[in-house]
Amino acid sequence: MVSLADYLKIFNHTFHLPDMRFALITEGPSEHRIIKHIVAKYFKDKEPEINQIQPKLVDGKQDNKTPGGWNEVLKYCEREELQDIFVENDYLIIQIDTDKSQTAPFSIKHKHQDNTDKTVDELCIDVVEKLKSLIRNEVKDKHGDKIFFAICVHTIECWLLPLFYTNNHQSKTINCRDTLNIAFGKNDIHVVTAANKNEPNGIRAYETALKNWKRKQDIAKSAKHNAGFKKFVASLDTIKVDE
Repeated sequence: MVSLADYLKIFNHTFHLPDMRFALITEGPSEHRIIKHIVAKYFKDKEPEINQIQPKLVDGKQDNKTPGGWNEVLKYCEREELQDIFVENDYLIIQIDTDKSQTAPFSIKHKHQDNTDKTVDELCIDVVEKLKSLIRNEVKDKHGDKIFFAICVHTIECWLLPLFYTNNHQSKTINCRDTLNIAFGKNDIHVVTAANKNEPNGIRAYETALKNWKRKQDIAKSAKHNAGFKKFVASLDTIKVDE
């Protein structure tokens, strides 16, 4: 006799139902593409389904009716319907950069009161606590262990630097897009600007870089150079994957 668990595995395989479903809240489309690639490769064998929640994307481009940016990430965390995400998704990933974190209403300083710089690790902890404080208690109580945070210090481009550098640039947190563009130029990849990062040339540039993350091990190797990236990857490691 076939057990219920075995039957469900056969059913899911037959109808190609995803074993893992991730919802993403990101600052914009480029951040979505990078986080999506990381999750897809990290759980490659499970072929996870990845659904963009904020901002809405239509054919890979941001819907004009749903603005992006760090402030919209904060606003979405406060919404009552955040809990509805878990009706059709198993996990939620919230991504945010820290380059504007000192601006209200984000209001997370980069320095301590004695004017010394916070470490990347300290800044990540403060930002996560900020995001958690915005999420309703009933959502945290019921789904808190299914919510993961991708805190990019100071921008998500910093996470890509280890793909091209072997020196101290791997751990840079400032002017990362400029540093990345230097590497792009040397590798005949189109440079990325604020204006084109979600246009064809910018999209191709990111996709070319992301091709270097083929496996989970490749991602983990890059993540060790940035505390925010490392924390995100460590949180993904807490997800139990059924064989």
